[in-house]
Amino acid sequence: MNNFKNLKRTFFIAELGNNHEGNYKNAIKLIDHAKISGADAVKFQTFDTSLFINKSEKKRFKKLQKFELTKKQFKKLSIYSKKKKLKFISTPLDLESAKFLSNLVDVFKISSGDNNFFELIEFCARFKKPLIISTGMLAFDEIKKIIKFLKKIKFPINKLALLHCVSDYPVDDKEANLLSIKFLNEKLKVTIGYSDHSVGGEASLVAIGLGAKIIEKHFTLDNNFSNFRDHKLSLNPKDNRLTRFKTR
Repeated sequence: MNNFKNLKRTFFIAELGNNHEGNYKNAIKLIDHAKISGADAVKFQTFDTSLFINKSEKKRFKKLQKFELTKKQFKKLSIYSKKKKLKFISTPLDLESAKFLSNLVDVFKISSGDNNFFELIEFCARFKKPLIISTGMLAFDEIKKIIKFLKKIKFPINKLALLHCVSDYPVDDKEANLLSIKFLNEKLKVTIGYSDHSVGGEASLVAIGLGAKIIEKHFTLDNNFSNFRDHKLSLNPKDNRLTRFKTR
């Protein structure tokens, strides 16, 4: 994938995130099931806990650190994903992780939590790989500011995709604001998609009908895998709903 303008149909990203809970074997299983379920890409998060949580916050530090995968494991996951003919995407949460990922990912993803972290956006844009940015918590003028910034640093806009996103976990159907997808498509000359934090797959199907070219949906092995929040709002292999997206 060199740019998003070449998409012939909706591109589905299985957001594996931290649902592996730091276990490499779980990460491999997630990739396998994402492929079987019809995903086009898998997405992880890459971070160094010590770079953004003070070690004095022992409980929080320990909780997040247990979700870390090693650099060696990420390299293996990238190779494995590509062997499965899946695009490998990850969200760097710090500059060092972005540098490390530059030779591994097919696409960089910027989370809603970092969509105003312009140093990180520029750092990732430097590598000229496709860039996906979630728009959670941004007003329309702030979204336009991102596009203006990327144009200023001469990033190819056909390599940019913006995902409408409501930063709530899970988001209530009444709060999904899916008409924003249609609005963004009408107002902006970039690829628009949807990062779905709702329970189930219905919101993503509606988003496709409203013009979303990319769907990012959390994916887990089991919704009751643990008490980690993201499992509850994820699709699972038994849902068989990913294949429904493929026909749209």
